[in-house]
Amino acid sequence: MRRNALSWQLLRMGRAAGRRTGGGHVRAIALLLATAFLALGLTGVVATHAVYDGIAKRTEARGLQFHDAFPTRPATALAKPTFDEIEGRQFSLVYLRPLSAHMAPPPGVDHWPAPGQALLSPELKRLLGAEGALNRYGKAVGTIRDEGLASPGERYAYINPTEQQLNKESAYPIVGFGERGMPTGDVRFISDRGKFLTALYLILLPAAVLALVAVRMGSAGRDKRTALVSALGGGRRHRALLNLGEAAIPVGAGAVLGIVPALLVQAAGNVRLPWINYWLSAADLRQQWVAVLCAGLAAAAGMLLLVCLVHRRGRSPRSRSLSTRLTARTSRALHWAALACPVLLFATVWGPAQLDPSHYADLRMKLYNTGVVAVMATLPCAVAVGAAGLGPQLARWSRRTGDAGALVSGRHTAAHPGVTARLVAGVSVALVLVSQLQLKNAQFGENARAAQATANRIGHSLLLMHISDRLPRNQVDGVLSRLPAGVETLAVYRPKNPSASAPAHVQGPCQALRALHLACSPQPTVVSSRVADRRVVEALRWISPVVDQFEVQQAPALPRHSSPAPEKLVLVSSDGTDLPEQEIKQLLRDALPVAAAGVDVPGAEWLVGARESVAHGKWVIFFGVPGVLIIALAVALANLAEFLRFSRKVAPLSVLTGRRKIYYSTAAWALLAPLLVSIVTSVIAASWLAAPQESAAYGIELSNGVLATTAGALAVLALVTWWWGASAAARHASQWRPYGE
Repeated sequence: MRRNALSWQLLRMGRAAGRRTGGGHVRAIALLLATAFLALGLTGVVATHAVYDGIAKRTEARGLQFHDAFPTRPATALAKPTFDEIEGRQFSLVYLRPLSAHMAPPPGVDHWPAPGQALLSPELKRLLGAEGALNRYGKAVGTIRDEGLASPGERYAYINPTEQQLNKESAYPIVGFGERGMPTGDVRFISDRGKFLTALYLILLPAAVLALVAVRMGSAGRDKRTALVSALGGGRRHRALLNLGEAAIPVGAGAVLGIVPALLVQAAGNVRLPWINYWLSAADLRQQWVAVLCAGLAAAAGMLLLVCLVHRRGRSPRSRSLSTRLTARTSRALHWAALACPVLLFATVWGPAQLDPSHYADLRMKLYNTGVVAVMATLPCAVAVGAAGLGPQLARWSRRTGDAGALVSGRHTAAHPGVTARLVAGVSVALVLVSQLQLKNAQFGENARAAQATANRIGHSLLLMHISDRLPRNQVDGVLSRLPAGVETLAVYRPKNPSASAPAHVQGPCQALRALHLACSPQPTVVSSRVADRRVVEALRWISPVVDQFEVQQAPALPRHSSPAPEKLVLVSSDGTDLPEQEIKQLLRDALPVAAAGVDVPGAEWLVGARESVAHGKWVIFFGVPGVLIIALAVALANLAEFLRFSRKVAPLSVLTGRRKIYYSTAAWALLAPLLVSIVTSVIAASWLAAPQESAAYGIELSNGVLATTAGALAVLALVTWWWGASAAARHASQWRPYGE
């Protein structure tokens, strides 16, 4: 009983000590936030496993079971899986014609639509409705329920083709849906689970840094208390109970707060994640409610273990000298780093650009990345030295205005630039890092950049059409005759020997050739690409190995039955304006068998892949921006603790001046002003550093929205830090008493 009574007493003493210790409330909030972010990151890991498991399960349940894989079972339908895109993103379509009225429909479908009708996922229905093309794949007669979709926001459709769209020879007989079937849908486009879990480290690692900062905040008084307990004969267990009593309540509250988002999703239903526009499945998370609770318990247990392990006994001066409290020392290295910052910024922007990218691409990137890191390291020093230089001016100005807070802050900033450098380091790194993350994820591969450049130069005034060589000539002629007015058709044939230097052959009727400013002659004529219409030159870049010249001949675009099919059909507008691409695609979709023909801009297949990469890269920004803000918060809290320590030293000023508001003025100049100046200078530096990577022709541009959002969040953090530090310092000053030293 005595031992239990002592344990409870030690826990209560720890709780009381936490309330009395200077900065105790600040530490409690820091512990709460650190635990909440840890719990949130761990629930993110749980949610990732739950979502991927749910996607795999539902994808398998609707998999197309081909008759070849199940030869003993009778075929129940003819299926033709294919793809389409909307808003630049690809998705799956399944054209399927039942062979039996008793065919069991796939999950999420109650009744199979009639020929010429379609079932759409809710998200695809919303997007098509926004474009005014709800009946793009046939009359939309219903929606697919969540149990038939890989995720609630999946773009997916089941279509019963018309007789014109159904080609029984190219369709695949299936026996049903389920195990060992061909997967379709989002599973073909999403990143694997391992890459996504790696992205979560952008939350977990900053949360761990914040946890370490939170645990050691106010360590001076706590180390003294630990030394006293040790001197009185207390052991490791007694010290642990004191620390647990101080930290248990904020850690427990943080763990609960961290799992609340997951619990709300489980209770409220599917949730669309902001900016990413991904729908999170509540059903998947409900399957893992025990794991979500365990994530909160694990975060709390880890924080409490950290609280018990990191405190020293503090029995010797040497141990006190190893304290992690921030110290302010004037260093010559700080000034040299400040002088180097603008030089490094200029060298990073200008230097790599002087190297030829075709020969020194890797070296350019290495130099650039090294320069970015160097700028991030020296930018806080530049702000700190600048603030130190302005400190005496601020002090002189305060003599005229009578602002004691400005006087104290000016002298302190001038004497301790290292403290200012540590204060603004998180802000500087955050803004530059966020801008670099956004730019890295906006970059395409070489082919995708070339495709984007082609699109920027010619727009949609030229389209490439591919047609299956199995299509009857009369069907193709019928479609070409129904093309919208102003659309001209040519054919491009590659040389028989691709390795030879023979040029490509372009042929078409005179009207089509004149639309491209080409001579109309029944005899082949060689044309130099330097004087040809840029539209045909851009098309040849994606068709022929030889682009410096090509042959032109007046002849029908489509060959006779005995002639080989052209490599591509080229559609051009007679007046050079953009073609009605969606109208042409709809014509091919309605009049020809499924996937027998397609039309798109040159290099579209590379652009689609690049857009998928950009979409995946958004997750890095989605996790990276909060992670960077957590790092900034950790640095702000560490410096807030330093400010509270500094404010206790100047507590007598409140007695001399008779005003508690001095702390708000002191905090404004010592905390708020350097942070806001650092935000402005970091935005400028981030914009300059982005210049070498930006290219409007390739669609690589710094997102002002991302930069402004990050800067705004950091500005709010600066205001909170100022108000928090000032109010806490004023509250602690009221407890100051003269001791007659």
